[in-house]
Amino acid sequence: MPSLDSPDANISVSPFCFAKEVTDSISIPSEIRIHDTTLREGEQTPGVVFSPQDKLAIARKLDQVGIQQIESGFPVASQGERMAVRLIAREGLEARIFGFARAVPSDIEAVAECDAFGVVLSFPPSDIHLKYKLKMTRKEYLAKAVQAVELAKKHGLYVTYSAEDSTRADLDFLKRIFNEIARAGANTVRVVDTVGAITPLAMRYLVREIRKAVDIPVEIHCHNDHGLALANTLAALEEGASVISSSIDGLGERAGLAATEEIIITLHNLYGIRSFNTKSLFELCKLVENLSRIKISPNKPVVGENVFAHTTGIHQHGVLENPTTYESYPPELVGRERSLLLGKLSGTHAVVHKLHALGYNASREKVTEVLAAVKEMSEKRRSALSDSEFAEIAQQVLKKRKDES
Repeated sequence: MPSLDSPDANISVSPFCFAKEVTDSISIPSEIRIHDTTLREGEQTPGVVFSPQDKLAIARKLDQVGIQQIESGFPVASQGERMAVRLIAREGLEARIFGFARAVPSDIEAVAECDAFGVVLSFPPSDIHLKYKLKMTRKEYLAKAVQAVELAKKHGLYVTYSAEDSTRADLDFLKRIFNEIARAGANTVRVVDTVGAITPLAMRYLVREIRKAVDIPVEIHCHNDHGLALANTLAALEEGASVISSSIDGLGERAGLAATEEIIITLHNLYGIRSFNTKSLFELCKLVENLSRIKISPNKPVVGENVFAHTTGIHQHGVLENPTTYESYPPELVGRERSLLLGKLSGTHAVVHKLHALGYNASREKVTEVLAAVKEMSEKRRSALSDSEFAEIAQQVLKKRKDES
């Protein structure tokens, strides 16, 4: 945990995160790769369509943040997808560029034709998918899986084998698949919680078992149907998974995925893994918000407009004395600013602070009068006041302008 004398004294998280009993029980790798899938899974969010230029703009910003792998699209799906993957692959980014494919030769060849570094080879091994979607036996599945990996390797692609619906698959069969495709040349195995239907403790068990079966990196891809995507991702990391598949703003099918920005700030603050440029996160998330047209919720962690906005007098007082009283990390860490919103719950400390910013040095009586006017307006119209509205109230109550003080 950062000490009060360290450069990270403005980050104040629970000391229990660093208790020996806790740290001894986890096996989180020292180096974590993020495989961001905003440009593929994120575009599966209902209503979202990115143009090739949109995708390139997002890819550039992902690269600026330090994302190591970018899943840029599904080339076989459309001409626009092929154009986008090729455009990003040829951009010369530091990140390695991947294309998405099913276990179908034409899909794999389409990725290779786009000059991508790697392929995310998606093939679901759960009995639910085998019976109802694929309509094949386990034996047929295993043969096709190995053939797909071998074809991808023949094209010189790095292979991330994405076992869709892993968390509802038979464990022994899943381990056998991963063992066989690793022998066929797969570079990474991806555990996929397709419908967000596992608990963190169960995820730890699953990843622990998978790591017994293979000695190649394990990647984790978690959906948020039960609100557990981030928790399940962290559980997998604590059991030794070293690659995270996630998306900006948590975009994705249904309830979306674990959010890349939440993972990055959690790794930075709670696990001491500081491989990413956190100060560009807000800008990146706002870019994705604008291009996806999916508005970020005000209470969204890291980037929601309420995250560093303080409204109650008790909190405002604490933050003015020392921000760590009500912030575990400062807004500057993610490229943001703190705000004090004045309204019906505000107190005198925030009013004094705002008055000083306007150049006023008011008496206690006048501060009380300004606060009463703020509360009255806030209650009447049921919202906080803007800075300009506060300035107007201050001027009216104090009977003078800033340049007269």
